[in-house]
Amino acid sequence: MRHLKITAAFILFAILPFTIYAQKKDVKQTSSATSDQPYKVGATNITLGNQDYNKKVLWAWKYYDDNTFDKAADLFADTVIATLPDGTVFRGKDMLLKSLQDYRNSFASAASTVDACVTLKSPDMPGRDVVSIWGVETDTNKDGTVSKVHLNEVWFFNKDGKVVEFHQLAAKEMPEKK
Repeated sequence: MRHLKITAAFILFAILPFTIYAQKKDVKQTSSATSDQPYKVGATNITLGNQDYNKKVLWAWKYYDDNTFDKAADLFADTVIATLPDGTVFRGKDMLLKSLQDYRNSFASAASTVDACVTLKSPDMPGRDVVSIWGVETDTNKDGTVSKVHLNEVWFFNKDGKVVEFHQLAAKEMPEKK
């Protein structure tokens, strides 16, 4: 068993440099449908987008954790549309910011960890970059109880660098079995 673990670790570390190298190259989807692909994919020729948008999203997460989300107001277009995991839809920057601030104020604290954050671009969506971020938010309620939620958010930036569309998907962490 130990030999198997050592071999697996060796293989992982042997392919890691190739993975890092591949991440530095443009990622391209060469076809929107192939004979072994069950669906036609709408966005093709996907490449890495403007990585500065990653920083903006990461700062928005930090502002949320610090309960200073108003600092992220300039990030959003006035006409932003946002959807949350429960199906709630917000239309307009003012409504979105107020609702997020009210929700954050319901907690004593929030702390996030980020697993991945990437900006992608496709010629099929000219004038838009898309940031996808994955992480875990740990919330402490005012009564001291703690809950964790796994998040995947998709942020659509327009050519002016403003968020025009936002979608959040979430899964609550399962309680540990005793």
